[in-house]
Amino acid sequence: MLIGLLVPNVHASPGEARIEARSSEGTVTVGDQAIDRRAAMGERNDQDRSGLRGPQQSDGLLEENPELIRFFEKMPPEVFAEFGTPEAAAALPESVESLRQQRPAPDFLFAEIVGAELEGMPVIDFRVTDEFGLGIQGLNQGENVRFSFTVNKLVPGSNGETNNWSTYVRADDEGVANISAGTYADGSLEDLGDGNYRFTFNDPLEAISDVAFEPDLTHRVGMEIRDAEIFGGEPDTVDTAFDILPSTGETEGIPSRSLVVQENCTSCHGDEEFAFHGGARKSVEQCVSCHQPGAFDGGSIGATLDFRVMVHKIHFGENLTQNYEFCGFGCENFGAPPDNYNDVVHPQDTRNCVTCHNPENPETPQAANIDNRGTAEVCASCHDDLAFDENGLTNANRNHIGLAQPNETCEACHAPDGLLQGNLAYHVIDSQVAAQRFSYNVLEVDNTAEGESPIVTFSITDPTDGDAPYDIAADPAFAGDGTRLAMSIAWPNTDFTNVGNDTGTDTTGRPAGQAISITLADGSGSLPSYITDNGDGTFTVDTLALDEPLVVPSTNPPLGSGTVMIEGHPAADFDFDGVYDDEVPATTGTSSFAINDSDAQDRRNVVSLENCQTCHAMNDGLALHGGNRTDNIVGCATCHTPNATDLFRRPADEDGTVNGMNAAAIDGIEDRTVSLGYMVHAIHAASAREEGYVAYGFGGRPHDYSDASYPRSPADCQACHDGDTYTLPLDQGQLAVTVDAGATVIETGFFGPGPDGFAPGDGSATDPTDDNNVSVETAACLSCHNSDVAKDHMSVRSDSGISFGNGWLMNPDPFNDPD
Repeated sequence: MLIGLLVPNVHASPGEARIEARSSEGTVTVGDQAIDRRAAMGERNDQDRSGLRGPQQSDGLLEENPELIRFFEKMPPEVFAEFGTPEAAAALPESVESLRQQRPAPDFLFAEIVGAELEGMPVIDFRVTDEFGLGIQGLNQGENVRFSFTVNKLVPGSNGETNNWSTYVRADDEGVANISAGTYADGSLEDLGDGNYRFTFNDPLEAISDVAFEPDLTHRVGMEIRDAEIFGGEPDTVDTAFDILPSTGETEGIPSRSLVVQENCTSCHGDEEFAFHGGARKSVEQCVSCHQPGAFDGGSIGATLDFRVMVHKIHFGENLTQNYEFCGFGCENFGAPPDNYNDVVHPQDTRNCVTCHNPENPETPQAANIDNRGTAEVCASCHDDLAFDENGLTNANRNHIGLAQPNETCEACHAPDGLLQGNLAYHVIDSQVAAQRFSYNVLEVDNTAEGESPIVTFSITDPTDGDAPYDIAADPAFAGDGTRLAMSIAWPNTDFTNVGNDTGTDTTGRPAGQAISITLADGSGSLPSYITDNGDGTFTVDTLALDEPLVVPSTNPPLGSGTVMIEGHPAADFDFDGVYDDEVPATTGTSSFAINDSDAQDRRNVVSLENCQTCHAMNDGLALHGGNRTDNIVGCATCHTPNATDLFRRPADEDGTVNGMNAAAIDGIEDRTVSLGYMVHAIHAASAREEGYVAYGFGGRPHDYSDASYPRSPADCQACHDGDTYTLPLDQGQLAVTVDAGATVIETGFFGPGPDGFAPGDGSATDPTDDNNVSVETAACLSCHNSDVAKDHMSVRSDSGISFGNGWLMNPDPFNDPD
């Protein structure tokens, strides 16, 4: 590997650090040390880098690692000439940089403990590498880096408790002695070369906090890196942990405790954002090295910091009945207010225990504890309105139904083979399970040419029963009080406008450009007159038979293709009262059909539903609009079109004048775009926006997302998007986004405007061609960056060429990209 020559000289000052290439015989001198380049090629670090490092590389494969190529682009050309390979040179663009450039500082430092001797004065051997696996040497404790360590033993459970980590390094907190775990940094550091180090403690473990050393128990050594300075840069650091049985030196097949893997957390929080206490602590293994039973906030608040309780309470957030807050580092050291978590909104049902704890994952063998090893502390972390001890028996409303019980009796009832049932069975989400029994299927779409009225054949089937069809006229799931089943037909698939959707004209005929909704089942137990029961489990909708027939309009450019959507919720009887009035958020079904295209063209796919579900789960957090529209991004886009605003959901404008202002609205404006891309960006990027995002929904209810918290950086586009689908240039044919419909609402009802409609008239609200728009590129950027400076940048083309230019346009052609 070429990167073996890039071991930095951190002994030099930031302004003097240079790579001094002096030999082409396989060595390179860095400072006063000679490095065997070829030997360094073979040394690789196999530790999982959580996606931060590029793939393992070898000569001849450099072109497969663009991040490594970018790294080499910064190198002095004479270093390439002397130590590069033809393959490397071919993979890189020509360079015209000056000679003897300083080596770029690494972005990340990774630590890997490779060995530990814990008896007597503990000795820890470890390796430090950058994001390319390159060893970093020359680090000096207290000068250009600070290494600190945690050491825990895995104490066997007793009295109903499971095994738990217990620290040897305890710390005081706000005057309370030994109340929390700490880190140890007193010792000597030896540089072994090529990024390898040895740290020797100044004290034996039992002397640090007067905790007995038990070598026959599994021990975990954790290490973190702080205050690292390399080549003038301050790289981000990644901590590590190492498990060992001191009495034998074994590191594999020893008792452990693993209920959560890192990916469970980072799937929502992101790799880089999952960093705490100044950013040096990132791994779950390190979290539990301090946050363990007996850890409390030592201040006046006195809240538990036990990881299993703390994390449950944080994620349960708004559902807690008791206050949960604690005084963290900022509170203790800088006078910041305590951290309060009672307003946290978890983006999925908190009963989805396996989102974090998966008993089927071989990497988390103790995750099975969640099903059969409950304790009062763990259960009360969410169920904080129950008392499990004698203290709560004076309040009957807070009593555990089994009254006061010690932890060792929990398993007798709360286990798969107990008197009641296991915890996972108790936390089953009925609606989520029931949703798997419904599949909405569009089977055939006919009569789709311009001027015709589509005929759609569909079925609703049960995937858990061999796709057995439902009779939507008679089955209780569709004849119950909680039923709603509907169909919409939207077009064009290049970008939905729904022009002529119920009028056959060149306007929508409906505010916000939404497609009409065709009822399929309403719980009455009978079919509408425009639906034919085909007798084989399929049904056919004839849109010509609607009270207002649906006609495919003729447009320029032609529509091309359209989409049929089936949405709504079947009904169930979850409480066994004999009434089917419980809603089931079944997955919305969509299917494309051709209008002018020779073959149906699907709407573009730029977002991965699976990415959304990592945070929102399946048939859960994305069951929207009363559970009617669930887990289908194309389905969302059929209504949340570029022309769509919340105009007809807003409260009546008191002055009745189109002037951009509506005093009755909580954000004071007449309408706000609800175009899918803008809306979703704005909700997730609340922390980046200078102006909050407010959208009005059904019943005129305002949804204020100004304080929405997103658990990772809103700049991480690939958290949601597929590949590079978010980059410029965008696909052709995408529409400009309406930011002002040029109308205001005079009277509103629950589902839309009242009889008096809009000012200056209904035509202004339903005609997208008179809207004020911004380009699709501007809308994407403006959804997150909405400061005045950002708007100016997007509105005015500068001589520098860095502005978007023409970003803010009046009345662009709705079928073409205005830029």
